[in-house]
Amino acid sequence: MRAQAVRKEIPTQLPARDAALRDRVDACAAWIRQLRNHEPLPALRFEQGDPLAGLGQELQLLAREIERRDRELGQILNLVQTVEQGVFLEEVLNRIFEGFSGLIPYERIGCAFLSEDGEQLTAYWARSKLGAYKVSSGYSQMLSGSSLELVLRTGQPRIINDLEEYLREKPESDSTRRIVQEGGRSSLTCPLIAGERPIGFLFFTSWKKNTYGEEHQSVFRQIANQVSIVVEKSRIYQKIIDHNRQLIEEAEKLEEVATHDALTGILNRGAVMQALQRIAAESARTHNAFGVIMADIDHFKRVNDDFGHAAGDEALKEFAHRLKHALRQGDHLGRYGGEEFMIIMPNATIDIIKGTAERLRQTIAGSPFDLGKAIKTITASFGVVISSEAKYSPTSALAAADRALYAAKNGGRNCVVVA
Repeated sequence: MRAQAVRKEIPTQLPARDAALRDRVDACAAWIRQLRNHEPLPALRFEQGDPLAGLGQELQLLAREIERRDRELGQILNLVQTVEQGVFLEEVLNRIFEGFSGLIPYERIGCAFLSEDGEQLTAYWARSKLGAYKVSSGYSQMLSGSSLELVLRTGQPRIINDLEEYLREKPESDSTRRIVQEGGRSSLTCPLIAGERPIGFLFFTSWKKNTYGEEHQSVFRQIANQVSIVVEKSRIYQKIIDHNRQLIEEAEKLEEVATHDALTGILNRGAVMQALQRIAAESARTHNAFGVIMADIDHFKRVNDDFGHAAGDEALKEFAHRLKHALRQGDHLGRYGGEEFMIIMPNATIDIIKGTAERLRQTIAGSPFDLGKAIKTITASFGVVISSEAKYSPTSALAAADRALYAAKNGGRNCVVVA
C-alpha cells in the first residue's frame, strides 16, 4: 500500500478571541498615531477585566500630561518673547500672574529684591486673589538668620505645604504670619539669580494646603530665570535712563546759565534778543503783528546810593518778578541791561500792548518794594511799539521802543508812551 501523506489543515482565520484582541491593539495604535499627529483623541474604552485596560488608562494619562506640558511650554515661550521685547518688569510679572493660572496652582505671586549689600530683602510687587495685602511693596526684612538665606545659598526652590504648621514651628517669622493672615496655606519660593549673583525671590502662594510638589519646580525655575533676565535688563535700562537724565539735567543747567540772568532769573540780553529775532521772522511769515515794550526803573541810582547795592539787587529781583507774573503765557521777558528790561509780545494788537504796558506800570507802582533794610515805592517808565516785519526790522523796532521809553522818561516818568 502506498502510504498517503497526512495533510494538516491551516486555519484561514484567527479564533474570535484573538481577532477581538487584535482589533483592540489596532485601536490603541491608531489612537497613538492621532496623539502623535496632534489630532482630536477619542476615549479609549475597555471592558472590565480586559488585559489592555491598564494600557488604555496609562495612554490617556500620558495624553493629559503631554497636553499639560504643551500648554506649559507655550506659556514659557510667550514669557520668553515678552522678555525679549524689552518690556518693563511689572508688565512681565502681571503677564505671569494672568497667563499661568490655568497651568500651575497659585492665588498669589510676590516678588522681592535684595539690597546692594545683600543684607536686606524688600518686597517690590505682588498680586493676589487672597485677602487684603499684609505683605505689600516696601515691606522689608533682614536676610541674615532667615530661612530664605538657605534657599539663596542652595539656589533650589523651597516648598512649604502647610504654612500654619510652619508658623507654629517658627513663630518669629513675621512674613509667614502676614501671608497666613492674607489666607495663604502653602507656598513655593524660587530664588532669582542673574548670572551667579542672587538678586531676590519669587513667591507663589496657594490658599490650599499640600498644593506644591516636585512637578511644579521645573516650570517655576523657568519662570524665575526669565524674571531674573528682565530684572537684569531693567537695571541696565535704569542705569542708562539715570545717566541720560543726569546729562539732560546738566545740559539744562548749562542752558539756564547761558540764557538767563543770574540775578533775576529771567532771560539775559542775548537770549531775549534771539527771541526778538525769532518772533519778528514768524511775524513776517504769518503777517501777525508783534509788540515790544522797553521798561526802565525810575531813579534806580538813588536806590543804590541811599540803601546800597544789596537793596538795588532786591529791587531788580522784585521788579522782574512782578513783570513776569503780569504777562501772558508766551510773552518773553528779559533783562536788557542794568535796570532796563525788554518785553516781547507775539500776536499783539496796539490795544493789547498798550493795556499790558499800563497794567505793568500799575503793578510796579501799586505797592512798595521790600528792599531788606527799607520799604520803598518804586515806579517805572515804559516805551511801546507795535510792529510787523513789513514795517520794522527787529533792530528798528527795538530802537523805536527805546525812543518811546526816553520820551516817557522826559515826560515825567511813571508813564507809558507809544512810539
